[in-house]
Amino acid sequence: MREYNREARRTATQAQVAWNKGLTGEPEARETRPVGRDCVTPGCGQLAELPQPAAHMVRVEEPGSREPARWYCAQGCAGYGQALAEIRAIP
Repeated sequence: MREYNREARRTATQAQVAWNKGLTGEPEARETRPVGRDCVTPGCGQLAELPQPAAHMVRVEEPGSREPARWYCAQGCAGYGQALAEIRAIP
């Protein structure tokens, strides 16, 4: 759970405080990640802890990312998921 933390804010750089808006801790992972467009494929964006929803689904996982591994459909959603995971791996 993320919350405001004065101690973490004092030790963070100005850029970190601006980026996180003073929040600390781990965000809660949502069950399904919206892909920024309408995707009618069942299970697209679902956490990869669950079994593969369909044969054409692609598992997207980036080492060091704050975004958990997820299943995406092989169309544009997989590219969106990969980009999201890469962005969230930036320190």
